[in-house]
Amino acid sequence: MGARVEAEGGQADYDAFISYSHAWDKDLAKAFHSQLQSFDRPWYRPRSLKLFRDETNLAASPHLWSEIERGLSRSRWLVVMASPPAAASPWVRKEIDWWLTNRSADTVLIALSDGTLVWDDLRASFDWSRTDALPRQEMAEAFTEEPRWVDLRWLRSTYQASSADPRLLECVAEFVAPLTGRSKDELIGDHVRQHRRTVRWVKAAVGVLAVLLLIAVTGGITANSQRNSARAQTLLAQSRQLVAEASSIRDAQPGLASQLLVQAHRLAPTAEAVGALVESPSLPRLVQGRGSARAAAYSGQGLLAIADEDLRLFRAAPLRLWASVGLDSPADSVAFSPDGRLLAIRCVDGKVRLLDVSSGSRPGILSVSATAAGPTQALVFTADGRLIVIAEKSGAVLDLREPAHPRSLGELPDAALTASPLGDLVVTQEPDGTSLRLWRLSRTARLRPLSTVDSPARVFFSLAHNVAFSPNGRTLATGGGDNRVRLWDLGDPSRPAARPDLFTQSRAGIDSVGFSPDGRTLATGDGDGSVMLWDVTDPLRPRSGARLTGHTGAVGGLAFSPDGQTLASVAYSSWTSDGTGTEDTTVRLWAVAGSERSSALTTLPTQGTFPPSFSPDSVLLATGGTPTTVWKVGGEGTPRLMTTVETYDSHGQAAAFGPEGRTLFTGRPVGAWDMTDAANPRRLTPEPARGGGTQSILLNPALPLLAAGGEFGRPVQLWDISERSRHKELGTLEGAGTETQALAFSPDGTLLAAPTDKGAVQLWHVAPGTRPRPAGILTRGKVRATALAFRPHGRTLLVGDGAGSLTTWDISHPGRPELKGTSDRHSAAVKGIAVHPGGTLAATSSGEGRIRLWDIGDPDHPLELTSLSSGGLYPLTTLGFSPDGRLLAAAGDVGTRLWTVDRKAILQRLCAESPRITRAQWSQYLPDRPYDPPCA
Repeated sequence: MGARVEAEGGQADYDAFISYSHAWDKDLAKAFHSQLQSFDRPWYRPRSLKLFRDETNLAASPHLWSEIERGLSRSRWLVVMASPPAAASPWVRKEIDWWLTNRSADTVLIALSDGTLVWDDLRASFDWSRTDALPRQEMAEAFTEEPRWVDLRWLRSTYQASSADPRLLECVAEFVAPLTGRSKDELIGDHVRQHRRTVRWVKAAVGVLAVLLLIAVTGGITANSQRNSARAQTLLAQSRQLVAEASSIRDAQPGLASQLLVQAHRLAPTAEAVGALVESPSLPRLVQGRGSARAAAYSGQGLLAIADEDLRLFRAAPLRLWASVGLDSPADSVAFSPDGRLLAIRCVDGKVRLLDVSSGSRPGILSVSATAAGPTQALVFTADGRLIVIAEKSGAVLDLREPAHPRSLGELPDAALTASPLGDLVVTQEPDGTSLRLWRLSRTARLRPLSTVDSPARVFFSLAHNVAFSPNGRTLATGGGDNRVRLWDLGDPSRPAARPDLFTQSRAGIDSVGFSPDGRTLATGDGDGSVMLWDVTDPLRPRSGARLTGHTGAVGGLAFSPDGQTLASVAYSSWTSDGTGTEDTTVRLWAVAGSERSSALTTLPTQGTFPPSFSPDSVLLATGGTPTTVWKVGGEGTPRLMTTVETYDSHGQAAAFGPEGRTLFTGRPVGAWDMTDAANPRRLTPEPARGGGTQSILLNPALPLLAAGGEFGRPVQLWDISERSRHKELGTLEGAGTETQALAFSPDGTLLAAPTDKGAVQLWHVAPGTRPRPAGILTRGKVRATALAFRPHGRTLLVGDGAGSLTTWDISHPGRPELKGTSDRHSAAVKGIAVHPGGTLAATSSGEGRIRLWDIGDPDHPLELTSLSSGGLYPLTTLGFSPDGRLLAAAGDVGTRLWTVDRKAILQRLCAESPRITRAQWSQYLPDRPYDPPCA
């Protein structure tokens, strides 16, 4: 079969007829023919290419041969693609025979694609004993001298048929030269020049297209960047708006406020959103009541009991339902025994049920005692095993030393209202209704009158809820419809002494009063649904605290948790004679610290303001200092005191865990304790002489070094602690000042920063076995540095100063420290500073008593996130983050407060404790976004 190569001009229609066998690869044949046609010559431009492939399954029909013969007759040259299959092909042999019969052998070109061609000069013919690529019968006498032929046996794939291959260029020129009548060298030169010209045009075109593309891409990127920037700004604005909306409804709708905060952080983790998440524990938690008769009480074992139509017991931390007990009659009063093992429930049918809640299994009913039916006035457990039951028209004292068999000790007067927690005093209402009488109650339930006090004015609900004893029984509080609380000093119950009155902001009267377990805080439940907190630490100078709002009904019941850090408020539905009013069936749980709201997880009862120190696994916390106490704060449940470490200085001592977590370093000279068994620490070093204490102890994060800051002008010491039981003092930092939290090691351990007695910050080179030597100094005018901390990565130093400023410094080159950023949010000297292990969060405390959280992700621009609500102002607080980044500890005069700063954990808690936002609520706050609940 064959192919014809056409050319412009000339008498023949085709320059050449290419004859080849079907055995030659079709794609390879096309590629070779394409190179023949595209050989660059200005005067040579092929118009068409027709390919004929020898198919063995086709018969040699007259119609097919006539087409081939017509092509042969219109061609000037015959190109034979020689190969053994071509030599055996009838079509190829017939085409060669026709050509030699009708044309000259001088116009035959041979391309050897496979097989062998051998020319025998002696015989002036091919050596047919070795030649297998041409048909012998047709070509035996065709040539008298060796014909022009090209070896193409190297051409085996289309990848080789490239114009860039010099071998192919040579072969193509061999064929094109006789077709055009030009020399091969001239053709190759023309081809190269044309190729270069084409390359230049292509490069120019590519350059123009590249410029256009760059312009288009730049424009697209700019537009996309502007669009993304606009979208980001929209998300930021929406996030901040949601935080503001959540703040406005935090008390009235805490569940919805929680959902909005989660969504705000989801849209954009702005400073406002992050700060609000950390503060979110101050949101009240809601428990929906069942029916109108409700009561709440806390046990010392971490249980919350809510009684209404049924009894429900909740684990308090975190809040979750533990058990539920069905009741025959609605309950209106509950009380735990002082040890938390027993729970008493009184229902309106007069039955008093006693339950055992000491085990982890479902609570069991131990006994049922019958009393007169009617509403309960009070239910009081005493430490000596008595239960004082006071109903509306009767009262009784039960002996519960055998809980399964309660025994009545005696009856109480019909007008009894409440009893003191110690069980030695009872209050009754006088018949004239204008005064209250105090009685001495004996263990055998005998009463002896003592004195009278004024009765509260215009009580709307139960007078018993408006009267409360302090935990020690030395103060009596009464509240009434005149919005006034009267305090009575019962140091001598026979002669009560009036203390200054408290006046609430409510105009609807007071419906309940209650003391915190330590007696320092008084809560009043008002008729308008608010709760007022009062600091009554000094009854002669009581101080108003936080006002908690959110209930829509009168607050008729109040109960503090045993640690005083949670207040449960119980709402009563309010109805008027015409049937209008409000129905509030909720119990709200408020996080409080004293008389203020709090966002802290808990407060540990410690003494001392020495810097808190977590163990590397974040399980243990050493804090206080006068004395040093060690707490278990990791895992589930509330923190638990593990041990108290002996203190050898009257002013207290600093303490810090070693990097391996098994050693606690204390005091000065430095002592070491083995904390493998945290409940039983073992001294590793000899007992030191009592004397000089330490302001702070700081462990090097990378090297076996310890820095101890002295107090009262004592110098800072550097210690080598390579051996746990034997420490070597390496030297002192000359001229270093002493502040509680003003020593800082760099993350790589090679630098120690300490304030000087002049107020600057001196950098020291430190290493094991060598004395510290100065490395550089940084100063900011006359402002004194008071607190120091490094970021955990790199060499950024945070400096708190006496003016209340927080500054960030780059000390990559210790000899040339560079000031990066500053903020002046504190109004007094910074006393405490700590950096989160993630490196983007910091905390500071100051003499003004506030604790502030900072975003230091960009050291050039420290950004305040929030000022933590901690139940007051604490001017001497030191700070520390747990290594796992979960907790922030603040050690102050009133204890060590813990905050949760793990955003993931906070988000999970908010989602778990709040109902999913509804479509209607979503449309109200996010009308432009499709419904997509954040906690789905």
